[in-house]
Amino acid sequence: METLTSTIQLPEAILAEILARLPLRSISRFKSVSKTWKSTLESVYFRRLFVSLHRNSSPAWSLISCEGKELIGFHGCKTWDLPMSLASYIPLSLQYYTASSNGLVLLERHCSDDYSCYVGNPVLQQWVKIPPTDVNSRVVGLVTRVDKDGVVLDFKVFRLASLKTKYNISCSLSMCIYSSETGVWTSKIVHCSILVFFLRTETLNGTVYFKCRDDRLKSEVLVSHDLYYQCRVVPFPVPLNHNDCHDILTTSGGFIMYIRKLGQKDETIFKI
Repeated sequence: METLTSTIQLPEAILAEILARLPLRSISRFKSVSKTWKSTLESVYFRRLFVSLHRNSSPAWSLISCEGKELIGFHGCKTWDLPMSLASYIPLSLQYYTASSNGLVLLERHCSDDYSCYVGNPVLQQWVKIPPTDVNSRVVGLVTRVDKDGVVLDFKVFRLASLKTKYNISCSLSMCIYSSETGVWTSKIVHCSILVFFLRTETLNGTVYFKCRDDRLKSEVLVSHDLYYQCRVVPFPVPLNHNDCHDILTTSGGFIMYIRKLGQKDETIFKI
C-alpha cells in the first residue's frame, strides 16, 4: 500500500506564537531546522513576543566567587530549562570570574604563560578572546549596551593601568577600554573625589560601580561612573558590628545590591 506524506506549512506568525512559549534551551536548537525557522527565531518580532510571554518568569542566575565557585544559584526555571546551574557552564580553563553583564561573562585565564581574558555566553559556549593591551594593567569590569528588548548590541572591557593620588584627598584612575564595535583599546583618565584603596566592580545599565574605601570616613563607599562623566560617591549604610563578615556587590531586578554575609555558629545570615 502506498503511503502519502505531506508537510504542513505554518504561517510565520503562528509558528512564532508556538515557539515563543518554549524555553530558550529548546529554541536555540530549533534554529538548525531550516532557514525559515532560523530567520523567525532571530527576528525582532519573535524577541519581543518571547519577552512579553515570559515577562513574569524567574530567570536562571548564579552568584559566584572570583575563583568560579558558585555561592548561590537557581536554574530550575521554565524560561531557560537548564539542566545544570550557570556556573557549571564555565570552562575549567577559564574559571577566574571577573564580571558579567546582561548574559555575557568576562573570564580570565591565569597561567604562567597566558593571562588572556575572554567575553562570552556560558550557556551557548561562545567565547571571544580579547586582545592584550600595550600597557601593564589588570581587568576590572565589563559593560554592555542593549536595545529596548534586552538584546546585547556591543560590549566594553575596561582595565586599570594606574592609580595616582592627589594631596591624599582624591585620585585619578588611568583606564584602558576595549570596544567590541571598534576592536581596539583606548585610554581614559577618570577623576575620583576620594582615595581608592581597592576595587571591586559591578556594572548595570552601562554604569560601572566600584566598591572601595573612603579613608576620611573610615568606611566603604560605592563609586559610580558611566565611562563619560566623572565619578559619583554613594556611602553605604552604617557598618554592622560583626567579626565574621563578608560582603558581595551584585545586581538584581535592575538594581545594584550590596549583600553582607554574616557567619553564625549554626547558620549564615545575609543582610541586603
